[in-house]
Amino acid sequence: MLSNLIVTNQKVVLIIDELNRERIALKFIGSLLHEQGQEADTIKIMPTGSQLKHVATYETLLNECSNNNNNDNNNSSQNEANSETTDASKTVDATNTKTNGYNVILPTLADLLCYQSPAYVFEFLNKVRRSEHVRRVFLWASPQNLQHPHAEFILNGCEYMAELVLRLETETLLSLISRKPGGGVSNKRYSCQVSKTQFQVTALETTESHTTPKTTVESPPLEPAGGTFKIELDEDEVMARNALTLPYERTSEPTEGNIIYTPDANDDFDEEDPDEDLNL
Repeated sequence: MLSNLIVTNQKVVLIIDELNRERIALKFIGSLLHEQGQEADTIKIMPTGSQLKHVATYETLLNECSNNNNNDNNNSSQNEANSETTDASKTVDATNTKTNGYNVILPTLADLLCYQSPAYVFEFLNKVRRSEHVRRVFLWASPQNLQHPHAEFILNGCEYMAELVLRLETETLLSLISRKPGGGVSNKRYSCQVSKTQFQVTALETTESHTTPKTTVESPPLEPAGGTFKIELDEDEVMARNALTLPYERTSEPTEGNIIYTPDANDDFDEEDPDEDLNL
């Protein structure tokens, strides 16, 4: 189901609607949350219409998430203090009763830009993203309805802030970009089929994933790395090497030789004064 891909640990979810289906945005997101067991009391829906021009509307949403979450935690702590259970049981109860935060569904991006500047929209979206009392925040954007001179830049900014981007491309095709905390990014495409009860998706295989039949071809032996010559010699090369006579090799046996020296007239063999011929 599509809800398995959308309702994840990613906090900021942006849905880019190329089909201009903004009228089903709230019902569409709500059905995804309900499929994953998110009850109505965990969902906060921000008001729409002229209320969006008041800054208090945005602050009220954040305060409600914070106050309700704190009240839930206080009630859980009070119940744990009054219960007579073991320490191990208290730990389990605390995990089960503590509220993990709210799923916040914002108005469409086109509605937000009708009443507030892009700078304020980005600022508010950043506040919701950083709030520890918000588990997920959903924003719907239809490019065809963005009547703003910098609509493309604003949409790109929302994509940058989002951790998960669902793009409804056609009636039967969608893409999903997911950014993980470690920095990894996955980009996948799916075929979709809508029924009365659920939204079925099937991952599309890329052309690179298909394998072609392998044929057996005898490849030539690999040459040694680092050069194009070979070190080994075959039988013919060994015979040719042995038959080759190098210039410094002697072809006959060495004979005994004598050194003949003829003394010069100026030679001085006087052992008493060996430096006499130097005229010192």
